[in-house]
Amino acid sequence: MNLTRVKAIAQKEFIHIFRDPRSLGMAIVIPMLLLVLFGYALTLDVDNVPFVIWDQDKTQISQDYILNFKNSPYFKIVGYFDGYQELQSAIDKNQALMAMVIPDDFSKRIESNQSAPVQLLVDGSDSNTSTIAIGYVTAVTSKYNKNFIVNELAQAGIKDVTPIDMRSRV
Repeated sequence: MNLTRVKAIAQKEFIHIFRDPRSLGMAIVIPMLLLVLFGYALTLDVDNVPFVIWDQDKTQISQDYILNFKNSPYFKIVGYFDGYQELQSAIDKNQALMAMVIPDDFSKRIESNQSAPVQLLVDGSDSNTSTIAIGYVTAVTSKYNKNFIVNELAQAGIKDVTPIDMRSRV
């Protein structure tokens, strides 16, 4: 296809658009509407996730772990409960999107250099929000783990050395 044909077709389409007010309106309004909609109205950020906790351990270590969630902009702790029925009820009544259960041997396991499991109950009715919120929990937990390890190394007199030092040039 040569350029003169393309130019002729483009001219014909422009003339058609400018003669028909509906086509002109659609050519101008729809892209602007989509720009505003995708730019401001639609957001995938999830913050202030309503969150309930059952801390069976109730020690300083478990409180430090919970403090990481309190200080996070992604979570809003709406209650502390003492049983699965209360946690499930809060999720069922849409008072909370997530519930965390910290077991009673949480601090003992950490102090004995074992992994301490924490149960996370999530309302999966909105799968996108749930997946993002689970990612936030993973990030907060990873940050807590890193800080805990750094503090343990410092107490043992070992200097914190970052294994990878990324230096990029563009």
